[in-house]
Amino acid sequence: MNCQEALSLLYDIIDHEASEIDVHEVDEHLSRCRDCSGIYRIERSIAKIILARFANPDPIPHLAKLRATVLCQLDEIDAEDC
Repeated sequence: MNCQEALSLLYDIIDHEASEIDVHEVDEHLSRCRDCSGIYRIERSIAKIILARFANPDPIPHLAKLRATVLCQLDEIDAEDC
């Protein structure tokens, strides 16, 4: 697996939407590639921060608006897939 292939699967892996085979292959690549490994750590950290902020039951008003906007856009994307 090359860097482009690994990076194209990172978000699926972070979102737990990748197959076990893809996860295994990307893990192997990340163990050998310092650049991709660094990108993965950064993207995973950002995803964790976003999830933590959205999980807050009493969000800051501007975060509540952002959350509503993101959820609305996700609903639109899901509707396109139907």
